[in-house]
Amino acid sequence: MAFMEWTGSFSVGVAVFDDEHKKLIALINRLHECASGGRDLPALKSICDELVDYTLQHFRHEEEYFDEWGYPGAKEHTARHEQLQRRVYAYRNRLQGAEGMELALEMLRFLSDWLQRHIMIEDRKYGQFLLQKGLHGL
Repeated sequence: MAFMEWTGSFSVGVAVFDDEHKKLIALINRLHECASGGRDLPALKSICDELVDYTLQHFRHEEEYFDEWGYPGAKEHTARHEQLQRRVYAYRNRLQGAEGMELALEMLRFLSDWLQRHIMIEDRKYGQFLLQKGLHGL
């Protein structure tokens, strides 16, 4: 069983962002598999870097839509993205210090909780807004 499962309750109604959220969940699951399987630290760091890079790419993509469509909640939403970035960079830097698998598991718990709350509350707001503005969702 996967550490984190995509369900329809995560859908924001915009296919491109649902697909990106699915990829984030898949990366979180890969990181979990690596950490719980006792794989080596370089593999763990590599997956962590991939997850961080993809998360930042996803945030930039959301923010481009905010600008393009005039999303009124953009400032607050972007601030939440920045908070997560700082926290994830801190985790990644600590992993570079070889604190190991325990830290990776702590990071996973944090990321899965954050992502679930963020999608279910914040991302749904922009999903509804974009759909109301005429963006075709699914």
